[in-house]
Amino acid sequence: MPTQAPVAVKVLLADDHALFREGLKLLFTRDAGFQVVGEAQDLLGLRDLLRLTQPDLLLIDYHMPGGDSSAVVNHLKHTQPGLRIVFLTGSSAGRVLKQLADAQADGVLLKDSSAADLLANLRAVMQGQRVIPAAVAALMAPGEGLLTRREMQVVKLIGDGLSNAEMGELLSLSPKTVDKHRENLMRKLEVNSVAQLVLKAHALGWLTS
Repeated sequence: MPTQAPVAVKVLLADDHALFREGLKLLFTRDAGFQVVGEAQDLLGLRDLLRLTQPDLLLIDYHMPGGDSSAVVNHLKHTQPGLRIVFLTGSSAGRVLKQLADAQADGVLLKDSSAADLLANLRAVMQGQRVIPAAVAALMAPGEGLLTRREMQVVKLIGDGLSNAEMGELLSLSPKTVDKHRENLMRKLEVNSVAQLVLKAHALGWLTS
């Protein structure tokens, strides 16, 4: 008897950027394991579309018109526990990523993932795993949410090896103010030297390009 081909995972795409959806559809047409069964450009008609298409996997962006996507996902995980849901986001803000993980999504992935990584992670989700890659987990680290925008700028400049005077000139701050930011950073990140600060910032993924 001929071997029966495995059933493709039915995917619903929810993203308000048509070009990005087209790219995902092209990717999935090259992989027999996935089949796009519908597309949503906002949250308003998402529930009706879910009922019509009956997907196995919802791939959803964070920034979606028509409501709060994390609240929608949290509701869906309670009302449709068999539906796998993965956030695919362009946001790198730790607090946003933590919010998405707290919404009980089965995965939180970044849009700058490679095609191979994306497909591998989606397969893992469909096998029952909850996927939050190391790069996402690092961005969700507690220290990131404690830093101000200015402190994040200072961290990156310290990582580039700039002196207080150079950072002050670049940021239009006095060297004394920059030094205060440096002190605050060391306190918040619980380190005792600039070398330790740089190492921790590297480990958290803050100094990657």
